[in-house]
Amino acid sequence: MSKNTNQQKGSILVSILIVTLFITTILYSLMVLANSNLILARKRIISLQAQYAAETGADTAIATLNSGNTTYTGTTSEVVILTSQLYKAAYTVTVAAGSTSKEKVITAEGRVYAPATVSTPTYIRRIEVTTQRSSTTSSTSILSRNIIDIQSGVKNIFGKDVYVNGYINMNKNTTNLIAENIIVGDKNTGATNCSIGGTGNLVKPTSFTTPGQTKTNITTAYNNCINPPGNTSNSDFNVLTNQSSISKVQSTSISWTQYMDNSYQSSPSGCADWTSGSFPRDIPSTGNTKKTHYPDNGSGVSSSCGTAGDLSLATGQYNIRDNVHLRANLCAASACTPTFYNPDSGAAGIKFVFIEGSVNFDSLQTASGSGPIVFVVSGADPASMTSICPLGGAVYLGNNGNTSAPAVYFVATNGLCFDKTKYSTQPAIGGVSAKNIYISTNPGSPFDLYMDPAFPVDSIPVDLSWRAVRYRRL
Repeated sequence: MSKNTNQQKGSILVSILIVTLFITTILYSLMVLANSNLILARKRIISLQAQYAAETGADTAIATLNSGNTTYTGTTSEVVILTSQLYKAAYTVTVAAGSTSKEKVITAEGRVYAPATVSTPTYIRRIEVTTQRSSTTSSTSILSRNIIDIQSGVKNIFGKDVYVNGYINMNKNTTNLIAENIIVGDKNTGATNCSIGGTGNLVKPTSFTTPGQTKTNITTAYNNCINPPGNTSNSDFNVLTNQSSISKVQSTSISWTQYMDNSYQSSPSGCADWTSGSFPRDIPSTGNTKKTHYPDNGSGVSSSCGTAGDLSLATGQYNIRDNVHLRANLCAASACTPTFYNPDSGAAGIKFVFIEGSVNFDSLQTASGSGPIVFVVSGADPASMTSICPLGGAVYLGNNGNTSAPAVYFVATNGLCFDKTKYSTQPAIGGVSAKNIYISTNPGSPFDLYMDPAFPVDSIPVDLSWRAVRYRRL
């Protein structure tokens, strides 16, 4: 074998060795890179899981606030939401007061333990969510979360806008329901698919508050069984029936914290502002600005207010000078006939009176020139009212004297009952909202039941809920 041949064979072996080393290096580098990418991908996935855990904590906190637990301050211990052999995910939450009573700041920390058995979190992500309580819509002249039942003694009822989750029933052919807009979201299961039924009449107003409107608008989820117009539009009515897209009001509950922040204090004299002193009586009493928790900012009816939680009002005038939180039943033992006055006019001057019990008025007055007052009544329907108020009477208005309270709007968590009530003015009431509305009023004595179309119902929230408005990672 020649020397050149040996040299050629040696060169080939060196070349093969170099190529092999090169390929091996590339393969090893690819393996290292692939493994690195797998590690990074795993870290990314688990890090995202920590982010998701934090967001789950924030979402749960908002849901807890919306359940009615507005005093919720967060978790007391770690909440585990996912466990596997590879990792465990959990969160903690703190809820702090925001800049106003309608705002809360949620700080949520998501934790992932990898593997699941380690005691110290491998990844932590923290977020801050600012949530505010607001409403998606506002109230109407007459609003019911269930039923409006109009008894046979009633002649005329006027409400600019009528909104009912359930159905409307009228019990006599001389009863007239007069409205500009009527929306009904369900039906009377005891009738033939009637959203509006009975023997009464639907009547369009002689004039409308909305420029250009000339007909009453009727929108129902099922049939309009009042003829005319029935299910057919005519010269007086625009009718849309069997509409499946009508949204229902979920809640008309309003917490006192919506309008009374931490600057509001307890009344220095408990509930005595309501029961002592000459008339007119200022609420709060003179010199006690924002001291309108009666007796304090706790919850439920307080036995220290009035007589064992029953606050009896006199027939004099009560000047409502600020928002009020009252932990008592009003006139439960014996119906009263008070007069109320709000010195501030217009929607900007509206006053809210939060009553944690029930209301029992024989008649009601608002003084001339009074600004708007909203009574938010969260008490249960009294059993004593069952025989005269079959749909509940947490707010009861009787027939001793003539009612003239166009500056008052009632919001009742439960039933509202007008029992043979008489009215001395038109309009007689600012408006009403309740779970059930039962109207059994005296016709034309001298006036019928008319809600004030000018009452600022747009300032009364409906479906209040907490919603996230700001989000940031910490």
